[in-house]
Amino acid sequence: MSHNVQLHPVINELLNTKFNEVHKLPLNVNAFRSLINDFTRIATYSAGGCVPVMEFKLTPDKVPAFNFRVYRGGSSGLKPVLVYFHGGNWIGGNMETCDSICDTLAEGSNCVVISVDYALAPEYHFPVPLYQGLAVLDWIKEKGFHFGIDSEKIIVGGDNAGGNIAAGLVHLVDQAGGFKLFGQLLVCPALHYRFDTPSYHTYEKGYLISGEIMRLTWKTYLGNLDEAFSELASPFLTGHVKHVPQTLIYTAEHDPLRDEAEHYAARLQRQGIEVSFRRFTGVTHYFWQMDAILDTAREAHQEAITWLKAINKFVDANKIGV
Repeated sequence: MSHNVQLHPVINELLNTKFNEVHKLPLNVNAFRSLINDFTRIATYSAGGCVPVMEFKLTPDKVPAFNFRVYRGGSSGLKPVLVYFHGGNWIGGNMETCDSICDTLAEGSNCVVISVDYALAPEYHFPVPLYQGLAVLDWIKEKGFHFGIDSEKIIVGGDNAGGNIAAGLVHLVDQAGGFKLFGQLLVCPALHYRFDTPSYHTYEKGYLISGEIMRLTWKTYLGNLDEAFSELASPFLTGHVKHVPQTLIYTAEHDPLRDEAEHYAARLQRQGIEVSFRRFTGVTHYFWQMDAILDTAREAHQEAITWLKAINKFVDANKIGV
């Protein structure tokens, strides 16, 4: 592959494993889920166990019941909360596959982190995960105080499909006439049901994710394409961005999804939203999950921790008139 010379050596090795064969497979959901679980075991630190974790079940009225985990590290007192949605192309992944990331972010940032075990496709379709996310926000407003959560400081975030859900949830909260969120953290997010950006052409296949898999999993998640271009499914297409909070966006250089996230970051910046953005070079989609094998992943986690700390301090300073 002509691009290999630019790739991180660890990524180069991964491209010669079964994890890079996914674009050759028909979309077998169980095989895809198993592959993600195997990848997590190899690439991600095993359960961190650095901070206390509690697990809860929510049974909302209109969407399927689901579990979520609360990670609470650092000092006592009320803390901001990061509501995190794992990656896995809407059809795979779970609270285990992002356990190390949530543990790391909670320990380092002095935020509570909530990991949402949202309903997967094809068993469930859009917009179920967004409304499950909304139910978590309602839970935070109602009960977060008892878990040391400052319900005025809710950040939503996620990687890949989780980034899509988090960004859509920002728009859903606005539509619901609720409150403004405190921040959003998006890592290699899928933001637009289109596959024609230059990065989709350059990295169409062979870089751990493929254009074909993205097209198939998008369709599987949506169920039908009626809502494909709504701002909840394709958050890039929002009509206005005033409700979008301060944002951190990470992209990977060798990733078909790179351009749509970078265009979104640029659009937010142009319209006055405070955006922290970085493209990580030499890496592919899923790099964020590789904290056991890739120094770039650990660096990205530490930068995200720094951002979480910084936005909290900035608001606190404003509150007390510094």
